[in-house]
Amino acid sequence: MKNSSITFANPSPAPAPSEGSTLARGLLCVIKLHQRFTAGRVSACRFYPSCSAYAAEAIETHGALRGSAFALRRLSRCRPLGPHGVDLVPALKETRSTQR
Repeated sequence: MKNSSITFANPSPAPAPSEGSTLARGLLCVIKLHQRFTAGRVSACRFYPSCSAYAAEAIETHGALRGSAFALRRLSRCRPLGPHGVDLVPALKETRSTQR
């Protein structure tokens, strides 16, 4: 039997995530601290993912200002007898400049 070796080209490395603004990094740091202090406790959140995970994802996806607006809207819905269930961060919409 002939021993053949197949070499595969290494895929290009994934692009590094953008650093984001200083405000976004600061907000994400505060969220991570909150998550660290509340780790191990029973979550009272009525939604999946938790409100802090939602806020972090919204800020990473949409930036500091718009992500914070999504997080505040989510927190305003998190109340007793309010809605519950799966609530995911909306995807970025393509703008006209990116469609060209």
